[in-house]
Amino acid sequence: MHGRCASSSRRPTRGRRVRMPERAPLPAHVTMPLLDVVIRNSLDVDYQHVAEVRKAAGEPASEGVRRWPAAAIVAVFGLLLVVAAVQTKASAGADALARDELVHQIGLKRDGLRDANREIGDLQDEITSLTTRQQSLTRTENSLAAHNDDVGAVAGYHAVRGGGVKASLDNSADGSADGVVRDEDLATLVDGLWAAGAEAISINGIRLTVTTGIRTAGSAILVHDRALRPPYVVLAVGDVNSLQSRFVETSSGVDFLGLRSRFGFVFSMNNQTNLRLPAAARPDLVRAKPADAKTEEVAP
Repeated sequence: MHGRCASSSRRPTRGRRVRMPERAPLPAHVTMPLLDVVIRNSLDVDYQHVAEVRKAAGEPASEGVRRWPAAAIVAVFGLLLVVAAVQTKASAGADALARDELVHQIGLKRDGLRDANREIGDLQDEITSLTTRQQSLTRTENSLAAHNDDVGAVAGYHAVRGGGVKASLDNSADGSADGVVRDEDLATLVDGLWAAGAEAISINGIRLTVTTGIRTAGSAILVHDRALRPPYVVLAVGDVNSLQSRFVETSSGVDFLGLRSRFGFVFSMNNQTNLRLPAAARPDLVRAKPADAKTEEVAP
């Protein structure tokens, strides 16, 4: 009977919840934040030390002495928070002002850049216009320079070169008085060359112009007031293939050939492929001034 009771008391109970023993609560230094634990422990140790010193000295412990350091720390910490908040607010205001000023400066710089780009565009247009005008003026200048060269060559004030003929005229070989070349004989030869198509003529290196006169002074022939001596070498630039043939067909050419036959002048003419004639000295205009043919009428 007693054994059965012992046996039945060891039967396992099915369906019943086994209650676990309750755990003891965790100590405060485990559940509290680490900073609070450090502050409280340090303060408790300090308070205990002060209390023991006062007790050994026979003085009563003071609750105010234990509490005022914590209050002071809290006050300082609160003050720091207030100062930090004030500084943060002031800094935020200053940052806002700085940002607004920066935005304003950016706007001004953007407007200045827009104006500068507009001015650059205007200057580029002006440069393009001036370049076009310069090119036009350059073409006009080149055209006028070429025209001036042509006019100067025709007038005798620019040196020229080209093909043509070379004529040599000297007194008759017999030395007679009638065989001496006179100024009108030389002028007749020159007139025949002009009529045959000569574009430039020189006599003994003196370039003939529209104002050139051939005259006699004593026994010498003068060209531009310079005395010439025979033989007289006449260079004429023109069409090398037709200048001689056309010369003999002109009235002045026919007259000159008649004078040569009559007085026995020593005369020769041959073609030249590369003649060079110097420029005549340009006279200074004292009273005459260039006139614009389009705007001024020429008095009859």
